[in-house]
Formats: sequence, C-alpha cells, structure tokens
Amino acid sequence: MMRSTRTSGPIEGRMCLAALLLFAPACSSGDGGSGPPPPPPVVVARAPVSGNNQSGPVGQALSSPIRVLVTRDGQPEVGATVTWSASGAGALMAPTSGMTDASGLAASTWTLPQAAGARTATATVSGANGSPVSFSAIALPGAATTLTLKSGNAQTGEVSKALPAPLKVRAADQFGNGVAGVVITWQVTGGGGSVAPTSSNTDTSGATTVWTLGATLGGQGAEGAATGLTGSPVAFTATGTPPPPPTVDVVVSNNAFTPNAVTIAAGTRIRWTWGAGAASHSVQSTGTGAPGSLTFTSSVIMTGAGSQYAFIFPSPGVYPYDCVIHGTLMQGTVTVN
Repeated sequence: MMRSTRTSGPIEGRMCLAALLLFAPACSSGDGGSGPPPPPPVVVARAPVSGNNQSGPVGQALSSPIRVLVTRDGQPEVGATVTWSASGAGALMAPTSGMTDASGLAASTWTLPQAAGARTATATVSGANGSPVSFSAIALPGAATTLTLKSGNAQTGEVSKALPAPLKVRAADQFGNGVAGVVITWQVTGGGGSVAPTSSNTDTSGATTVWTLGATLGGQGAEGAATGLTGSPVAFTATGTPPPPPTVDVVVSNNAFTPNAVTIAAGTRIRWTWGAGAASHSVQSTGTGAPGSLTFTSSVIMTGAGSQYAFIFPSPGVYPYDCVIHGTLMQGTVTVN
C-alpha cells in the first residue's frame, strides 16, 4: 500500500513571495501618496435679489438690504464670514460683519452718507473668488431746511438799469446739500425798480432773478423768500449811481477839430478822439474867464490814433480852445446852453 506525502521547501516559499510582490501595486492608491484633490474654491457674487442701484435720502437707510450669495462648486456655502463697508461721512452698514445662512446668503442694511451723489458699498469674503463685491446707490438731498444768499449782493449800478449780476439764493437740506424745486418769491424792498422773474424754482445750485434798479440814487433793497425755511427772507442791497452824462464826439486830426464848433446842454461831455494818422496835438482852453470866453481844464499833448480826452461842461457859456502846438491854425469852440 502506497502512502503519498506533501512537503514544502525553499523553492515553493520563494514563489509565494514573488506572487505577493507581483500583485502588491494593484492595492496601492496609484497617486504616489499625494492625498485627495483640493476642494473647489469659494465664490461670492451679488445675490439674485441684491439691492444694487437703489436711491434714497442722505443720512437714511436704503429701503432694501444689499445681499451676496456665497457658493462652493455651485452649492450654497454655509457659515462664510462676509464683511461690509461703505464710503462717505456718516455712512453705516448694519451689520458690519455676518455669516451666510443655509442658502449661502448674507445681507446688510446700508445707511447712506450725508453728502448727496453716487456712493458705493462693498462685501468682502476673505480668499473668495469675486471678492470684494461692489454695490452702487444714489444719495439724494433731503428736504430743504435753510435758505442762504449765494451771490449778487452789494452791487453798484446805474439807476433805472439792470444790475450786471443776477441775485441768487440757495436752498439746502440739514447737511448742506442743495435742494431743487423750492419756490423762491422775489420782490423789491426799497428804491423802486423791479425784479424779473418775481418767482423762480431752485435747482441744486440755487435760483436767480434780475434786479433793475429804481431811479433813486444811493441805497436800494430787494429780497428772496421761501416759505418755512430758516434764513428766509434773504436780503440784498445795491447802490444806485447817476447815469453817465450825454456825450458829443469831436475828432482830432492834423490841423483840425471836427466839428470845430459844438453847441450842447449844460452837463454834456465832449470827447475828443485822435483820428488815424494824427500827430501830436492837445486840447487847450484859451478862454479868459470873461463872459463869452470861459475856461475849462486843458489836456496834455497826446499822439496817435485812439488817444482820448473828455471834459464835462457844467455851466452855460462859450468855451474857446485850440491845440497848444498848432495854435490859431487849429481852433474850436464849445457853446453850452
């Protein structure tokens, strides 16, 4: 009867070890041991209903909060910290920092600054793509509270003529922003004259009217008023001056005054103007002071076209004159009635 036997030797052991080494790589991760890939980045953007591009009065909160949406790989990111800030004196954010909710949303209420105009706010998520996110708003002036003088006061002008600069007042809110649409009523308070228009509406720089002075010499007055505003009415003053005297022109040419005999009313001004090609000449009073030969102030010698001399003759009489250089060859008279 035969008996079978089984033995294991060194050759069989080496074969088992080779088999283990052959199949060992199939059990490794295949990535050289670098670990799992990094998570997708966090992204922040304005929320679908973001509160961007609102407007509202200065110093007040906008009607809707501003909002951002924070996501990772397209899914809401819960618990991300959002920091809020806004520009301009008096601007506030509430809260200034907060965390996203289960929908990945965060919101803050924006109180606009005190100065009117275009303003910005931002939402920042540290390390997030798209950060910071910017929001825009327009800060509008508040209700008018004051009326102030802008320009046109203390002018001087000829009586019965319009002043060179218009009168101007400005309506402003509690923070000093110009307010449009305030009705200003204008009127003259002294010296006669008129204003036009008698009513005008402000824009953000103010409202104006043109003041035509009355016939009164010296001080005159006008005002602009708006109902219920501090500082109203705003007073303006002006000084009325006499109109210039009527003027008669005489041309000075070589050896001639043209016209050489002039008759005028008392208080009229004679203006001598040197004509083209005129040499050196003067206007020299030759009166003696006797009746029919009165004197006036003479000019200096002047040369060249455009030179001028003027004198106002206040009293009736005859005023002879000549050129100091040319004497009797160049004479004239002024007769004052």
